Amino acid sequence: MSSTTPEPAQSEQPGPPEDEATEPEGTGFVQVTRRRAPRYRSFMVTGALIALAISGGIALTTPPSGGYSQQALFGYLLVSLGFFFVLLGGLLAVLSERRAIGRAPRSRRAGRRRRV
Repeated sequence: MSSTTPEPAQSEQPGPPEDEATEPEGTGFVQVTRRRAPRYRSFMVTGALIALAISGGIALTTPPSGGYSQQALFGYLLVSLGFFFVLLGGLLAVLSERRAIGRAPRSRRAGRRRRV
């Protein structure tokens, strides 16, 4: 019987592997400011869904009259209210973006000086 000492496995060695031990020059963490702008599409689609719900509710509760069926009334209301609510959703998105920009800290460019 020969007595040989077992060699330690890779996972038993303390510290990071050799590949991760050295970082290339110029790498590191950089602090960035994330711009949180609203999603315009989400606001506008929400406006369209609100118009769909209102148009459907009005068309179902109003009896047909004046030569218009409930389906025609629903279509007319969906187009007109849809246009209005999609525009309203876009306007709300623009206003919320302006409000968020107003709260964001302003940064000055390095190296630029004002002349007096």
